[in-house]
Amino acid sequence: MLDGKLRIAPTCYHVLHLLPVMAAHRMNFFYDAGLKTSDGSLAYEILRDAMVPFGLEKLGISQAMKEKSVDIALDVQSRTVFYQRARGADIYIIAGWRNQHTNAWVGPPHIKSLKDLKGKRVGISDFNSLRHWGIQIQLKKAGLDIERDVEWVRIGVSEHLHEEAIRSGKVECSPVSVRQAEAMKKDGCNVLVVPKEQYPNGFPQRIIAASGRILEERPELVKNFLKGLIRSYWFVRDMPKNHEFLYNLDKNLRLSAADPEERVHNPKRYTVTFLESQPFPLDGLATGFEDMLREEGNIGGLNYDVPKVSDVCAQDLVVEAFKELRQQPDVQEEYQRVQAIAERYGY
Repeated sequence: MLDGKLRIAPTCYHVLHLLPVMAAHRMNFFYDAGLKTSDGSLAYEILRDAMVPFGLEKLGISQAMKEKSVDIALDVQSRTVFYQRARGADIYIIAGWRNQHTNAWVGPPHIKSLKDLKGKRVGISDFNSLRHWGIQIQLKKAGLDIERDVEWVRIGVSEHLHEEAIRSGKVECSPVSVRQAEAMKKDGCNVLVVPKEQYPNGFPQRIIAASGRILEERPELVKNFLKGLIRSYWFVRDMPKNHEFLYNLDKNLRLSAADPEERVHNPKRYTVTFLESQPFPLDGLATGFEDMLREEGNIGGLNYDVPKVSDVCAQDLVVEAFKELRQQPDVQEEYQRVQAIAERYGY
């Protein structure tokens, strides 16, 4: 904390990662949840720049939080926190963020299975990204050497770039949404794997983390933050009701992005389907850690003494936050709407 305010910051530079927290800010969800001072001013501050360069969070996140006096880190890869806790870092998983895979991996007509990708090019959004991590797991299961058997090709974040890369022959496999994968099947493309089908209990790709110090000293502030964030999870997925607001919020946020790719607003991306399918858990909980750790171990990512899940997770406050929201009469209608959407997607 600085000047008595809870400090919140993103881990990743992608503008999408700011959407839930900035929506909560603009809609006064944090303020209404109690993140305000005795004189009525804001009791929190949102930093807009990523704390660490992309791909380096595993080594640098806890030190970055210390140097920047950050109490709550957004969008952290779950495996990062296990690695940091194994080294004694004062950081804990307090809630979920992206808690399920949303992509299918598609190949052109001549690629029938993941095994056919040996010696081929595989598209990813970025190195050490969620999609890179996700397909490494699947290729390993298919018996491929993820260091030698495929050539990794950075495509970028937007889905249309991956579809174009497949159709043009730039790569032989790349991720697109499940919905788009079904459309591409009609043109002869093959769906090679849909990771979501393997994780019925969720898969904690990215989570919300906090320092042990803020959890010990000011738990009420953390719980109020989580109440506001859960409401924002509902808000983002409450489609089509909130589409126009979020579409314009994305345009606004990109104006201040420094990265040239992130400055580009893609109207094809910010659709009703894209937003309602975001895997933000309605109850705020991160789940599926056992599956995550097993898969990370299979690709050689657990070359350290892995701490117990109970020594890494501190999700009691998010449980309380969700319980209190469910008892709040004025938000029940929005919860019912978004619950129906979540049931349709299976997360």
